[in-house]
Amino acid sequence: MNEITLEKVEQIIERTGLSYAEAKEALEENNGDVLETLIYLEKKFEEEKKERFNFNLEEKYETIDEFKKWLSDIIKKGNISRIKIKKDEKVLVDVPVNAGIAAGVIAVILTPLLAVGVITAVATKITIEVTEEDGTVHVVNKIIKETANDVKEKTVGFAGTVKDKLNKIKNNSKVNENEDSKHAEDESVYSYTVNFDEIDKEEQK
Repeated sequence: MNEITLEKVEQIIERTGLSYAEAKEALEENNGDVLETLIYLEKKFEEEKKERFNFNLEEKYETIDEFKKWLSDIIKKGNISRIKIKKDEKVLVDVPVNAGIAAGVIAVILTPLLAVGVITAVATKITIEVTEEDGTVHVVNKIIKETANDVKEKTVGFAGTVKDKLNKIKNNSKVNENEDSKHAEDESVYSYTVNFDEIDKEEQK
């Protein structure tokens, strides 16, 4: 093993932000080699991030409820700045996230998908781009399927949730919706900016 010096430890700290103990331990696991330690830590951090946000690249069928929970979990866990949802390269939803999203407000994301008939009784593949505050973009493919009755019920439920939420906080939050229909009449791009802090306060009352 190469000698582990203070200089090496500080190099690791400077590049990774680890503590002295963590940097020393990482060097020990890589025989005191600074370059190998940095490569090791880079891979380790990436794996931890994938596990943390549950970015499973394997495509699988999910219900609307499962998709809703996945969205809620990744937003609550990390520093997410934007969520974009596409189907066949067409942007359907583009949502800047400026705070934690309450469960009810997830409907703001899902309602446009249901409104344009993306989620139907037939399995539909969509692509989600999740952007973190540091600019890192994660691309995840999801295949969503519900029965026709479930879709109808959930469309009504989500629309009602959004309407109720926005009516309650209309004097305290701003919601901007922009619709782009340049490709076709039934293809829309929805863009929202929501003051989620105010929504959470309303929920706690």
